[in-house]
Amino acid sequence: MIDRVNGPRIQTIGKANFPEHTKQSLANGIDLFMIPGGTQSVFKLEFVCFGGRRFESKPGVSRLCASLIKEGIPEKNSEELSEHWDYYGAIVNSFSDLDISGVSLTGLNAHAPKLIKTWCKMIDSPSFESSELDHRKKNFADKLGRELSKNEVLAYRNLTELIYGSDHFYGYNTIPEDYLQVEQSDIIEHYKRFWGTNKSFAILSGQITPELKKEVISALSQIEKKSEEYVDHPMLNPLDFRKPGRFDFPSENKLQAAIKLAHSTISRQDADYPAFYFLVEVFGGYFGSRLMKNLREEKGLCYNIYASIERLKFSTYLYISAEVDGSKIDMALTEIKTEIERLQTELIEEEEMEMVRNYIKGVLMAGLDGPFRSSQMIKSYLSHELHFDYFSGFIDEIERVSAKKLMKMAQKYLDWSQLTKVIVGP
Repeated sequence: MIDRVNGPRIQTIGKANFPEHTKQSLANGIDLFMIPGGTQSVFKLEFVCFGGRRFESKPGVSRLCASLIKEGIPEKNSEELSEHWDYYGAIVNSFSDLDISGVSLTGLNAHAPKLIKTWCKMIDSPSFESSELDHRKKNFADKLGRELSKNEVLAYRNLTELIYGSDHFYGYNTIPEDYLQVEQSDIIEHYKRFWGTNKSFAILSGQITPELKKEVISALSQIEKKSEEYVDHPMLNPLDFRKPGRFDFPSENKLQAAIKLAHSTISRQDADYPAFYFLVEVFGGYFGSRLMKNLREEKGLCYNIYASIERLKFSTYLYISAEVDGSKIDMALTEIKTEIERLQTELIEEEEMEMVRNYIKGVLMAGLDGPFRSSQMIKSYLSHELHFDYFSGFIDEIERVSAKKLMKMAQKYLDWSQLTKVIVGP
């Protein structure tokens, strides 16, 4: 009979392994990573370059460039290209974040010859039609205008600007008018500088047949090198990007106040990082975390609250986020501070340690479930230029970290006095 009173017994999860893959460096400089697997004759191909917001000459350029990449080639306009993907049942997506940009193709192996050549042509020779740019500029500006009515969005933008500064590539905020001021020449310049093969990689995952591999290598090899050479940047010193204190911003949205707390911290290259990551999971990284139990379950102050480590290529920061009733702001801040002090003064019990340890390993195992998910892990490592051997070392540290070490991590890295505290609301 099913026991509906007691929860299931916690099971120990085995050690996860980094995704099996092969690598082939193409003559034009693209590194192609291949992750075979899956039960269906489906593939996913992704091209990634270091052409994110950090490299743009004007606000909004990198995102518009990535969006317009898939809106036409010399042989097909936007509508014809869209019909081409639909006819063969393919999905094409593009993206641009703070550090990288890219585009992906998901399709059936049977249609690979019809899809991959056109997709690579799209990367190598996009049209950037002015009519499509005008439409996309208005669309992005309108969407951002709607987003700026949300307290949570305003709080996050104010937080990152305070930490990094309004002139820093991780700190400045795009406004709706910025998109409207981007010209076609700005898009073309950004594309020519960064969407080439100087510093880019591709990931092929799914059922990789010899024919598919040959098709992909042949098509990717036709992508031409662009003019800009990639310039690396050292990790930013966390102590240079801290602005402690409380900052209140009024808002027309009176329903709830958004609370965002953060301070820059150690990167994944630091020896303490795995233990600190474990600590942040205990603090606010999952549904049963300390913050959730206290502020949601016991005090009823919020629907959701969490803590995480936000990893950028050149910087990392501790991030705490919640939305609360406007009259409960001070109480919520007090309880967050209380949970930090508990971690600094009380050892975490072994049962909680083991639960969080298994949770972390379970999340990692889920991220390795199938070739498509595994490709996202490899993409993350490559985007941060992190050596693949790091994965096993991280797992080993998670396995052996002790409650005493976590208390030391809390005392060393959870610093309430250094947090930037942003509140947007009534």
